Amino acid sequence: MRESRHRRYDLVAFDMDGVLVEYPSSWTWVHHHFGVTNETALEEYVRGSIDDREFMRRDISLWIARKSDLCKTDIDSILEDLPVTQGVGETISRIKDEGIRTAIISGGLDSVAETISRKYGFDSWVANGLECDRAGRLTGEGILRVELTNKRVALESFLKRWNIERERTVCVGNSFVDVSMFEGCGLKIAFNPIDDLVKKAADIVVDDTDLRSILPVILGRSTV
Repeated sequence: MRESRHRRYDLVAFDMDGVLVEYPSSWTWVHHHFGVTNETALEEYVRGSIDDREFMRRDISLWIARKSDLCKTDIDSILEDLPVTQGVGETISRIKDEGIRTAIISGGLDSVAETISRKYGFDSWVANGLECDRAGRLTGEGILRVELTNKRVALESFLKRWNIERERTVCVGNSFVDVSMFEGCGLKIAFNPIDDLVKKAADIVVDDTDLRSILPVILGRSTV
């Protein structure tokens, strides 16, 4: 493990959906399972007509309309087949070998973030969840931990916890919702980006589906 004076960065923060997960959204994965779409709610959210809590509430209502007694365990089972991006394991291992912390910051579903974090050895994670009653059934409410368009707040909580300077932080994202996170770091990487907003906000654009392609940017080209 490298000492801090020999490395450029102390933290790499990753968006999850579309970056660590090879699918645009863990929420959308569940939508597709039930054969529903949230396009109307998404349009209203982007316009600012509804907030994050209402956005989650509308998404969850689509699922409950298909299965009224839906439980958290049902959702976890649906998410088991969500594909992880190629190269995640080696990428995180190489970054951690350099003594760099890793974190997941996502508006996606927490069960996915927790599973990926545990499996690949991330230092921490934060993501949104689903409220359940005592029997484990969904109440229709979400648990808001990360505002989609204000992910910088979550990033800054990690910087404060670990006493890391923003200039020594890397953020990896793929869409417009990651732009606020980019504003709080020293190196902004748009990985396999899906819109022009994140491309314009990034320092580096990596058009690849293998996460290991970001390693030369973070660790130096001689490391790959």
